[in-house]
Amino acid sequence: MDLRSAALTATPAKSASDLTVAVTGFDDSGLQKGRLGSRSHLWGGTSYFDLTGGKPGEVVAQLIADNLKKRGWHVEKAGADGKAQVTLSGKVLELSVNAKSSFGSTDITSATKIALEAVNAADGSKVRMTLSGAGSQGVFWFEEEDAQALLSETIAESLEKLIATTKVENNLLRLK
Repeated sequence: MDLRSAALTATPAKSASDLTVAVTGFDDSGLQKGRLGSRSHLWGGTSYFDLTGGKPGEVVAQLIADNLKKRGWHVEKAGADGKAQVTLSGKVLELSVNAKSSFGSTDITSATKIALEAVNAADGSKVRMTLSGAGSQGVFWFEEEDAQALLSETIAESLEKLIATTKVENNLLRLK
């Protein structure tokens, strides 16, 4: 499952003005590497959703960076040139998608939980929060892209908390 190719539905919101944010790779040590979940088939059997393109922490960090860019934030890779005023890091606590097929439909569920820390370079202050999300969807004819889209939407919706509960003040990220 390639989460990076799934379109995040971020709408341009408040701009972070001239704030530059560096997003580091996220820790994913508690997760099963590459395994996102499973699908239980109608006639028995199980297949698995595996993550393509890297470790969960790397993929989530890239999704966060892409989402912030779509919102008008200035985002760079961590350690690129040292001009970032804020460094985002964190830990992926949960990243899963599961599907259960029954006669005439498949129920898909997704869940995310990301512990996020933003460190302001100017004064060393930190903003910490846990971003959680869950989603569910029923489909008549299951395609893996349905699960991929649901998980991406769940991540994007959980990022709304970051946008909604923070403000940029004097090139520092602060809680509202």
